[in-house]
Amino acid sequence: MTDPTTDDPGPDDARALAGELALRVLSPDEERAARARERSDPAFAAEVEAWNTHLAAFAAEVRGVEPSPLVWPRIQAAIEPAANDNGRLGFWRGWAIGSTGLLAASLVAVAVLIARPAPVPEPAPAPAGGITRVATLTLSEGGAPAVTIAYDTVTGNLFIAPTTAIAASAGVPHLWLVRPEGGVQLIGAIDGAEASRRTLSEALSGQAGTATAVAISLEAPGTTPPPTEPQGPVVASGELQQL
Repeated sequence: MTDPTTDDPGPDDARALAGELALRVLSPDEERAARARERSDPAFAAEVEAWNTHLAAFAAEVRGVEPSPLVWPRIQAAIEPAANDNGRLGFWRGWAIGSTGLLAASLVAVAVLIARPAPVPEPAPAPAGGITRVATLTLSEGGAPAVTIAYDTVTGNLFIAPTTAIAASAGVPHLWLVRPEGGVQLIGAIDGAEASRRTLSEALSGQAGTATAVAISLEAPGTTPPPTEPQGPVVASGELQQL
C-alpha cells in the first residue's frame, strides 16, 4: 500500500493513495491517516473525489446479473466443513482477503487506464451491455504483479498496464490467450514500460471472450513467434475474471 504518512509524496504516489482510499483497500490505520490528509490537503481531496467519480462511472456501466438460486447453497455447502476447523477457516479467510486485494489492484489499474488512456484516437462509444474481463498477471518467479489487463468484449478494446517488474525483463514481452480447450493464441508484442490500448481483430476478439487466462513470454528482439507456440520463456500468467 502507499504510505499515507509520507511527508512529501510525488504526484503519482498521491494519486495511487487516493485510489486506494476510494477503493477502501487501506488498513484501518492507513485509512485514518489518509482521511486526515483528505481533510487538510485540498489537492489530495480533489484526487480522492476524481477517483470516486471515475469508479462510480465505471461501476455504472457494469450490468447487474442475478445469480442462479443454486449459487448460495453450493457456497454454504463448501464452507460448512471449514467452519468446524479453525485452521482451515483461517486459511480460507486469508485466501479470500488476498483474492479481494488482487481484484482491487486490478480495478485500480483499470480505472487508471480508463481515466488516463493512451494517446490514441478516441473510439466510438461502447454499446451498452459490454462485459469487461480483467486479469492481473504475476511473475512465475517471485509472484510479483507484472501486468494488469482489461478487455471489453463488445468493443474489442484491450487495455494493458505493465509494472516495473516486466519492464525490467530482458526480451520483448508478448501477450498470449490461454484457450479453454488447451493451447495458446498470440495477441502480439506489448509495451513493457507504458500503459497502452489496442483493438483486437474479430478473430482474436472471439477467443479473448472465452479464454480462461493470459500469459506473457519474453521473445528475442526482432523476432515474432508462431501464433500458437511461444519461442521464449513464459514468465507471467494470470486468470481472467469477469466484472
